[in-house]
Amino acid sequence: MIVHEFKMMMKNKKNVLFIIALVSLILSYCFLILPAKETPDSFDPEAMKTEIKNLEAVSEGMIARGGTGTGGYTGVAAYANNVYAQKVQSRMIKAFEDDNLNRFIQLRMKGFDYDGQSVNRDWRLYANAPYSYLDQSREVSLKNLRYEGYLNENIKVTYKMIEQKTALQTVVNFLLGTTAFMVLFCAIYFSSDMLSKDRQHRTILQGLPIGWYRLINVKSMVAFFYTMLILFGLLLLTVIIIGIQNGFGSFKLSVPITIPSTQPDDYFGYRFSEYDTISIAKFLLLAIGIIPILIYLFIRLNAILSLIFKNSWIVLMVSSLLLFSERIYYSRTLTELFGIEISNMPQTYFDFGRIISGEKYYLVTLESITYEKGIIVLLSTVLVLEVTLFVVSQIVSKRRFYRKAA
Repeated sequence: MIVHEFKMMMKNKKNVLFIIALVSLILSYCFLILPAKETPDSFDPEAMKTEIKNLEAVSEGMIARGGTGTGGYTGVAAYANNVYAQKVQSRMIKAFEDDNLNRFIQLRMKGFDYDGQSVNRDWRLYANAPYSYLDQSREVSLKNLRYEGYLNENIKVTYKMIEQKTALQTVVNFLLGTTAFMVLFCAIYFSSDMLSKDRQHRTILQGLPIGWYRLINVKSMVAFFYTMLILFGLLLLTVIIIGIQNGFGSFKLSVPITIPSTQPDDYFGYRFSEYDTISIAKFLLLAIGIIPILIYLFIRLNAILSLIFKNSWIVLMVSSLLLFSERIYYSRTLTELFGIEISNMPQTYFDFGRIISGEKYYLVTLESITYEKGIIVLLSTVLVLEVTLFVVSQIVSKRRFYRKAA
């Protein structure tokens, strides 16, 4: 039965077409989008040379009018700052052109790369941010921590590594962004018809010498391993292609994370976050720990919905709606929904990349949103789904499920 179900999923036209579409997207991204993509860490020496000329013009104007001292009110030495910025930027360009990327990183961390802070990964980061200046400061801190990781691990730094275009960095950024929802959508899509497709062969299946609940478990197990196999294959394809183009990267590279303040006191009701790093290897291990739980959760949810609606497209739409349900009520200042803290809701942890990096906690300023609690909440949700599925399978028996099939 297991072998038969796996072959059926492999030959399913719906699944095959979806996999072809995913492979096409991966190839388009690897060969067309990624090579031409300008990341927030990209460097344009010509643009910086123009900036240096502008600073020189400003400095000459200060000399002409005798304004090379400090400001009378602010005490800021604007002329001295301009001269220092010109020197740092000139040396940064020289280090970049000489391919001395370690020195380039050290100079860049001084903060005179005028375009280095233009980070806006998606709509969540600055959307209705209560303290937008803290967001900008956080991005600078995370960037510097990542750069420090390049220097501390004694790894040969490449420009593709600085741009975060190596294979491993691309995978990490995929999981950190909203694109990570595609991983869970694959599970929803592949399992949406695992029961309903058999209604066309109801006479054969009704006569199978296997219990109804056990049959559902077999189909769920096959859908789970099929989804994991396809995701692993797509991951391997992506890593190989990008690795050949931009390098594989290193598991030792740092992934900046945000953690709650370790200080016992707050500042006027606000607790400032702190920052740390984990290796790419640890990040991926944590992702491997939570992704199978989420995939299994949606497969069992689809089994329940299939028994209720008996239509794969309705199952697909309802599960997809639940997957993206957080966007309906999401706000940077919302910590409770219907009197329930959102850290106790499973949909909070569907955005699993941000859970690992601590960004989810930071976005809503809720310290109870942690990876460990996410595992507990998701496993509790799976337990509830298991009980629900057992009850529903007793109500919607095999005979009743296939009875009204066309």
